[in-house]
Amino acid sequence: MPTTIHPPTAHLPPIAKIAVYTSAQLLDALIYLRLLYNPEVRGSRRIHARCEVQPTKSHWSDDSDAIQLIRSDTFERSYAVRWLIALISRMEDIQEPTPDSQACSASALQQPVHPEVLIQQAAALLAVCAGVAAAGTVQRIFSFESDEAGRIEIPLKDIPLENHDYTSVGGQTWGGACVLAEMIVEHPARFGLGDTHRGDLRILELGAGTGLVGLTVAKLLQVAASGNRRATVVSTDFHPSILANLKANIDANFPTGNVDGMITVVSHFLDWAAFPVSASISDVLSEPFDIVLGADIVYEAEHAIWIKNCLKRLLRYPSDSQTTSLFHLVIPLRSTHTFESSTIENVFQGGNHAELVILSKESIFCEAHGDIGNDIVEYVYYRIGFPTSGCL
Repeated sequence: MPTTIHPPTAHLPPIAKIAVYTSAQLLDALIYLRLLYNPEVRGSRRIHARCEVQPTKSHWSDDSDAIQLIRSDTFERSYAVRWLIALISRMEDIQEPTPDSQACSASALQQPVHPEVLIQQAAALLAVCAGVAAAGTVQRIFSFESDEAGRIEIPLKDIPLENHDYTSVGGQTWGGACVLAEMIVEHPARFGLGDTHRGDLRILELGAGTGLVGLTVAKLLQVAASGNRRATVVSTDFHPSILANLKANIDANFPTGNVDGMITVVSHFLDWAAFPVSASISDVLSEPFDIVLGADIVYEAEHAIWIKNCLKRLLRYPSDSQTTSLFHLVIPLRSTHTFESSTIENVFQGGNHAELVILSKESIFCEAHGDIGNDIVEYVYYRIGFPTSGCL
């Protein structure tokens, strides 16, 4: 893998000579394309307590501007599509070199890759490259494994930052959303999704961005749907372009917005600063929610205060000891946002029984993998609720 980034036209094996290259070399080319057009979200791979992560070198220098320029180049994307189609169509012609071949090199003699592996990876990348026409967008398919529900897959589209407007950062999927979504799939009961003591569920996602967390919950509930228990998932955000992309992602996963009349998934505008003092509330937000979710949504000092004021109206107050309504929050501990992150603990500190407080706190460590570097990203997972709701 090169240390500097090159466009597909300069890096990929020539289309006319694909059959000359080995399966291992072609797999390297596919990995390169995936890093370009379908990169893994930074800081989204959790480090388990018993796993030791070895430092890895960057695939290329951290030149996000160069990557973005190539990614937004429609000619380069079109070439990548043509190359992938050619690879799939010529798979049977690929010849593995023999050890005594004069032309073979050390890289050429790597363990052969099964053709089915190449076809699957090429087909997945083809869907990504061909399915996104807008310059600078990234299409990903997030996949999570559940013991009970099996594999949960969520295709999502990221959109580029809008004219360097920081309020449009929600157009990208962040590591915190991946971490929270994976935790929910692995332990749904911990998030109140397996609570049979209550009936229909109302679930709210704050600062939804691309909608990964809310869509993961909806897909999980879709697989586990039983009886007459209904669920409504409301994914909210503020910025117009983010809301438009959020709706598009919801439509891609739930074309009708409704699953068998049992699970409803919608996007909705929510201004944290204005909502607590607003006299009128839309029907979608007029009833309290059983579960509120948020990932990587605190990057200004005021956000924690605004979120708490919203939760006072949006999080259901526990009516009895059998129900638990909680706000689940995952935030990264960024060195550039230390003060903003600390506001969560200052705002949600102890109070009377009617005050929202931090019920539990857990540190999560992730590997910052891929083309970004070899550092470690730390997140904090908070469970916030009313003291009377207890701690699961």
